Amino acid sequence: MLVLRDALASPRPCPCACHTTLSRADRARGIEAVYVLDDTMRGMGYVPTYELTGDSLFRASQMKNDPTTRVVPVRFGECVYRRLVGSLLHEVLHALFGEVGPANYGIPFGMPYGVPESLPEADEEAYIAPFNLGEACAFVGVWILARHMFRIAWDVRTARDVGTYCFKGGNALVKVPRGFRAVAHLDRSAHEERYYARARALEDTARALFTPEKLDELTTRIRGYAAIGEKRRPKAFARASDVADLVPAKIGRNDPCVCGEPKKYKACCGERTTPYFAPTFVAR
Repeated sequence: MLVLRDALASPRPCPCACHTTLSRADRARGIEAVYVLDDTMRGMGYVPTYELTGDSLFRASQMKNDPTTRVVPVRFGECVYRRLVGSLLHEVLHALFGEVGPANYGIPFGMPYGVPESLPEADEEAYIAPFNLGEACAFVGVWILARHMFRIAWDVRTARDVGTYCFKGGNALVKVPRGFRAVAHLDRSAHEERYYARARALEDTARALFTPEKLDELTTRIRGYAAIGEKRRPKAFARASDVADLVPAKIGRNDPCVCGEPKKYKACCGERTTPYFAPTFVAR
């Protein structure tokens, strides 16, 4: 597994051009946030891993449905100052609004699109609802907590421009782990208007939960877990300012792609004429 210090040691350019669009002070602040959040996850009992292919690693873990795993892929491409910060915040928020300790923060691996096979169909919507709200909190809270706790004024990025929810009433079905039943749901692309209307309403509800008192509580909990995790670092961290000063190396055509897909750069983003994500994918 790739640990944080090694992941940060050899930066490459990212499509958002963080090394040219963010100041040195901002980059150092971003690294400091990453350090705290990495410590927090280990303090909670999890093992964050920093391979670029985080999405495929999570999908594999999801299908295994292993309740003993504590490994959490947190890196989904080359970007550190926007995407990795956003990813770590998202994971930490999932834990804080879910359960600290169990695999996947107590969220069944069949979620969001699968429910236990034993669950009566009539109970599906009620079963899914708290997990949808937890996802909404982990989505909208990324930018809110970044600003409140780490004084990050730039846009941090999430995987999509909206949370990943299961809204019954559509016809989309996806593969789920053994022991779960796929739920027919609204597809974000095929039912765009209906999906986004429900998602934004849910996110408004979640956003209202982030009162000043709640933010102070979350910050205190994060600092507490980070103090524990700092003692469990597998390698000492470099100074944040030194990491911020590292100059991104040129991307080789045969290097792993910067987007996180398990392909060589020349066979993936090296062939694209546009960035691999839309610039609107920010958590606000």
